[in-house]
Amino acid sequence: MNSRIRRTLSEAASTPDYNRKDQFIRAYRRTYARTRISTIDIIRNQFGYIRMSVWLISLVALAVAIWGINEDSEVVFAVSAIMPFVSGIAVFDFLRSGMYEMTELESVTYVSKRGILFARFICIGVAHIALVALLAFIVGKQSSYGCLMTGAMLTIPYLLSSITSMELERTTIGRKNAMGCIIVSAIVSGIMIVLNNERWFFAEINQGVWYIAAIVLIIMECIEIKKTFRWEEYAWN
Repeated sequence: MNSRIRRTLSEAASTPDYNRKDQFIRAYRRTYARTRISTIDIIRNQFGYIRMSVWLISLVALAVAIWGINEDSEVVFAVSAIMPFVSGIAVFDFLRSGMYEMTELESVTYVSKRGILFARFICIGVAHIALVALLAFIVGKQSSYGCLMTGAMLTIPYLLSSITSMELERTTIGRKNAMGCIIVSAIVSGIMIVLNNERWFFAEINQGVWYIAAIVLIIMECIEIKKTFRWEEYAWN
């Protein structure tokens, strides 16, 4: 930590007089009671800290879907190739603290690191659930696969990228190379592009497998999110 940041922190939170500890604690409690932040406030504030790239890639997926349904009834394959980047860039955004070596400072601020992660998961998670549902409806109406199968075809690459990126984050390589999330997204996207030429893979007889795979990945995603919060708890135990 450089001297300028250290000086700023010392000015923002001066060391209390040990002999007046009780008075300091009472004053802090009064201040804390007046400035208590609700969960809604934390979530609303975190919207401003999420980078524009997270929202832009979501808008790109939506724009491709809207434009593509007028040009190609099977635009679902193009959109499914974009979905890994939608989740990969979101996970990449969660790594900013580690990239700028601010994790320790962020973990001991007024709102804990777990609280910040929770707020960001809510902000991005709700937006992405709405995005997938909207894309499944828009694309599925024009596609021969229908809305349900289209939803599975969009959800699976999204979750594959998200789960793999979160697992990668917990490794030494992942912590030192935040761009690994983008590489994972590119690999998953490439797989979806290759499968585009294997239309038998999406035949009606195989749709049950896609539904089961989507459900399994949703469960795995929930487990990964839970592991992320536990990781923060163990780090500061």
